[in-house]
Formats: sequence, C-alpha cells, structure tokens
Amino acid sequence: MSKLVITHKVEDVTKWKSFDTERSTNMAAFASNISSYVDTNGGNSIAVSMTVTDLDGLKNFMQSETCDAIMRKHGVIKPITVLAQS
Repeated sequence: MSKLVITHKVEDVTKWKSFDTERSTNMAAFASNISSYVDTNGGNSIAVSMTVTDLDGLKNFMQSETCDAIMRKHGVIKPITVLAQS
C-alpha cells in the first residue's frame, strides 16, 4: 500500500466540501484513510490524501468518463497533481 496526496484547485471550496462523503465513497474501492484538506489562507486550493489499496484500479478510475463527470460536478479545476510518498 502506498500513500498519495492529490492536489488541485476548485471553483468553490464550500461546494467541493459538500461532496466529501460522495468522494470518499467513490474512492473507497481503491483506497482507505481518505482525508480532505482546504487552504488555510482561504484560497481555492485543496488536497486529498489516502492510503491506496488498488493503484491500478485508482489509475483507471482517474482516467474514466465517470471520474471526469464527478470532477466536473464537484467543481474541480485541472491540472491535478498526484504526489506519492517516497
């Protein structure tokens, strides 16, 4: 299992936070210990950390039409940066 942090900007932080449960449910097939973070300076940058249990599954999901639709719904602004624990 590896730990990942995903960062990106969002259109509206309050809207994005309202989908925390949905986001965790969608990612639960591929990861555990899913946590979300917001910019303490009030900006629109966010981060999601997780312990990945199925890296291939996560990669496939992140490239899927389903994930793209969810990101649009949640107000995600690309690019998305994925950081792995070294």
